[in-house]
Amino acid sequence: MTGQADARRTIDNAIALVSSGQIQQAEQLCRKSLQSSPDDVSLLGLLGAILLKRDQHGEAELFLKRAIQLEPAFAKPHEDLGALYLRANKPVAAVSCFETASSLNPNQPSTLFGLATALARSGRQAEADAVQERFLALSPSGRALADAAKLRQEGHADRAEKICGEILSKEPKNIRATRLLAKIASDDGRYAAAEGLLRRILQLAPEFYLGYSDLAEFLVERSRFHEAVSLFEKAIALQPSQATLHRMLADALAIVNKPLDALRAYDRCLELAPGQVHALMGRGHMQRILGERDAAIASYAECTRLKPELGDAWWNLASIKGRKFSASERQTMKSLLDKTADNDESLAALHFALARACEADGDHDEAWRHYSLGNSAKRRTVSYDPVEIETQNNVRIEVFNSDLIRRLSTTAPPEPKPVFIVGMPRSGSTLIEQILASHSHVDGCGELPYVIMLSAMLGGSDPGDARYPKIVADMSPDELRKLGDDYLEHSAAHRSPDAPFFTDKMPGNFLHIGFIHLMLPQAIIIDARRNPLDTCIGNYRQLFAQGKNQSYDLQELGKYYVEYIRIMQHWDSVLPGRILRVQYEVVVNDLETELRRILQHCGLPFEDACLNFHLSSRPVNTASSEQVRQPIYTDAIGFWKNYEPYLDDLKEVLKSVL
Repeated sequence: MTGQADARRTIDNAIALVSSGQIQQAEQLCRKSLQSSPDDVSLLGLLGAILLKRDQHGEAELFLKRAIQLEPAFAKPHEDLGALYLRANKPVAAVSCFETASSLNPNQPSTLFGLATALARSGRQAEADAVQERFLALSPSGRALADAAKLRQEGHADRAEKICGEILSKEPKNIRATRLLAKIASDDGRYAAAEGLLRRILQLAPEFYLGYSDLAEFLVERSRFHEAVSLFEKAIALQPSQATLHRMLADALAIVNKPLDALRAYDRCLELAPGQVHALMGRGHMQRILGERDAAIASYAECTRLKPELGDAWWNLASIKGRKFSASERQTMKSLLDKTADNDESLAALHFALARACEADGDHDEAWRHYSLGNSAKRRTVSYDPVEIETQNNVRIEVFNSDLIRRLSTTAPPEPKPVFIVGMPRSGSTLIEQILASHSHVDGCGELPYVIMLSAMLGGSDPGDARYPKIVADMSPDELRKLGDDYLEHSAAHRSPDAPFFTDKMPGNFLHIGFIHLMLPQAIIIDARRNPLDTCIGNYRQLFAQGKNQSYDLQELGKYYVEYIRIMQHWDSVLPGRILRVQYEVVVNDLETELRRILQHCGLPFEDACLNFHLSSRPVNTASSEQVRQPIYTDAIGFWKNYEPYLDDLKEVLKSVL
């Protein structure tokens, strides 16, 4: 009797330790007690559950099976074993365990919830729905939360929020209600409240891995990628066998310019869930950035095999310079056009891929037909208003006048010095960055989102919200410099602490040059310029991963280019001599002369390595990643002439800048 009492006390103490987050201590306590009571079913089951919580699946399975062997009618080990199989992506085995547990304890809500999940993952949705109804009938708060979730989806956020509040008034530690309330707050733009709720979940349940991944995903949406990376890593520490967590971590690592770490995370995801197309595509992107061309092609090709209707996979193959499609691949893409007719995203990508295939054969008429169809399909998926761009530029020109620039300008600190390479996409900015990043004093950081993020924090660029840029006129030099410090802090993770210079080649930063000048007076600004027709055709031929919504209609694209010239002329007038204009055609025809001019503008000594930029092994995250690993070539100059018969309307729009 004494042994049973000791075991009971051990179990109570272990449960208390688990509740307080001291999982390892609970495990040690159970192991020690099992030395004197090796066949105590409750101890075996509890240790199995603790090991499951610590994601030590192999040993957890042994203890749970031992408990079941000793006492087959004990429902909890069956349920925990089912949870283990769910985590191991074995839903069929999980169904059997949950069904046994449910037969032994028919009214246990957690068992029914697990069974419904396992049935759904096994493709038995109708049965899963029936079990879900049983679960909701046993759990009043579960039923209420299901109603609240449905109300949120239907647009009745206020009613959903009220239900969550009522649940939390009775159950202050209800994590599911808190999670839903955080989503409602985020939907409504109450981001501080949403973040507070998500952080409360971590306080309530420090071992709840979804709490970390929920907060990480929220921070990703707020462009706080570095914080998100650490949270994804904590979620993975709690649940290392969850493939999706590794994929989300990889996505975030890719954004913060850590392609090698991202590649490892994608590989781990694919080890756990072979054939996950999103991870395969991400792996291809990282391999391409790292210069592993053949490996990237293999990853993209595997995507086309696993999910042929995914147009992006075909486009990624097509966009790799020098990679040609076989006749059978072309036929497959053509056969998919009808199948994807109701999916403009995939349809656009397939047309772009076919356009590149035709281009490689020199059939520019057929290529243009596919480009036109692809751009039309893509245009239907994006929101863009050229009038808004013109209106925004009018405000920028009004706000950032000579008087404001004179009043708010401050002395530049010595370093670090960001080198902003701005301009239209496809204008040679990647080439300029690769040349500069080959210098021993310069880190190439790619396209950083932080200027755009900081402007959004001040009030957004939506013309319906006029706080930015107008708010800048009401700021002090110290406030603007603080924003500059924020930019440097955000960008620090992308660059070496020893590099006195680093590049930021986000093209759209040309809209914010006045803002950049005031918050980062030490910044160096280079405007990458190229023939307007080559620039516009380069954009029209490119299916961008995101943004660049002006690119999918030739008339809108031409007007955007004209606006780009207009705003750059304004910056030149209020910031004379601040911006170095670098013409792509001049660079490729006389690299050394232009290189010396660029280095002089930056205040950098000449280095031969910059002439041999193509030998650099640095990661390159851009559509031009293959091109900048080759010596200078002039083939791209005048490429627009291949499509001259189709460009009369574009020329008319561009006539003021041609």
